[in-house]
Amino acid sequence: MIKEGEWNEMRIKAKGDRIITWLNGVKMIDHTDAKIGQAKGSIALQIHDGGGIRVKWKDIVMKAL
Repeated sequence: MIKEGEWNEMRIKAKGDRIITWLNGVKMIDHTDAKIGQAKGSIALQIHDGGGIRVKWKDIVMKAL
C-alpha cells in the first residue's frame, strides 16, 4: 500500500458522523462516531512519523459534500 520514497495519495471523506479513508486507492478505515458528527467548523491534519520517516503534505484539496 505505501509507496516508500514516493508520494502517496490519501483520500478522506468526512460526512456527518462517518469518516472513510483510502490510501493509494485501498480503503483503510470506515468509522462512525456520534461525537465526530456533533463537531462544527474545523479541519485538522495530524500524522505521526513512526521513527524518522519524513512526512510532508502537498496538493490538499477540499470539496463540499
